[in-house]
Amino acid sequence: MNPLLILTAVFASLFVIQTIIFSILLRKARRAFAGPPSAGLQAPEEPDAMRLTETESRIMLEIAGSGALGARDLSRRLGLSREHVARTLKKLVENGLLTREGKPYKYKLTDLGERIIKSHDVTRSSGERS
Repeated sequence: MNPLLILTAVFASLFVIQTIIFSILLRKARRAFAGPPSAGLQAPEEPDAMRLTETESRIMLEIAGSGALGARDLSRRLGLSREHVARTLKKLVENGLLTREGKPYKYKLTDLGERIIKSHDVTRSSGERS
C-alpha cells in the first residue's frame, strides 16, 4: 500500500475521533450551564451554621464599628501580626462575610456578615476555635 494513502487514512480517522470527543465535551458543557445560574455555586453558610474563631469575631466587630479597614489597621488595633490578620481576612472573604476593594485592600462586611453581627453569633461562638 502507498504510504501517503496510509497517512491520509490515519489522519482522517484521528480527525473523526477528535470531532467525536469535542462533540461529547461540548454537550456536557451545555448541560452543565443550562441549569439555573446559581446551580453550580453554593450559597454561603447561614448565620446559625457559621462558627467563627475569636480572631474572626474580633475582626468582624472592629470592621462593623469602624467601616472599611485594611489589614495593617486591623493588626494595629487588635495587636495581632499583619500576616495572621491577612490570612483571617482572606478566609472571611472566601466565606462570604467580607468584601475587599481597592489597593491596598479595604475590607467591609457583606449582608451575611452584618446579619451575623446583628444576631450576636459573633459573641456566642468566640473562643471555640483559634
